[in-house]
Formats: sequence, C-alpha cells, structure tokens
Amino acid sequence: MIRAVHFQVLSPLLTIDARKSEFVMISAGSIIETTDDLTEPGFHRVRHRGQDLLAFTRDIRERTEKVSLAAA
Repeated sequence: MIRAVHFQVLSPLLTIDARKSEFVMISAGSIIETTDDLTEPGFHRVRHRGQDLLAFTRDIRERTEKVSLAAA
C-alpha cells in the first residue's frame, strides 16, 4: 500500500513546477511530502508549501531523510 510520508531535506533539492515550467530549489531543513514508493527511477511527485512539484527519485533518496511529524 502506498502512503504519504514526510522527508526533511538535508541538502538543497532541485524540483520542477511542471505547470509553470519553472525550477524550484527547496532549501535544506525544509519538509516535503510524497509517497513511500521510491523504487521507480525518474520524476516523483512531491508537495512543498502547497506546491505540487516533481523531483528525481534518486535525489529524494540521497538528499532527504524520513521524518515523523508528531500530532500537536
């Protein structure tokens, strides 16, 4: 089952906003949301600050670490 997970960016992560055809750099320390299925190479959908973006799966694996967001 694929589920939503959160990752903390460890080093800057280059993404693409496909709707605007723009690059978006996500800074270290930021939190992104995506799915836990990071097996397929290529672009992977991520969500950051309300934006739907695309990042390379390899970059997500190499530049982030999974975090657990505690409910307040």
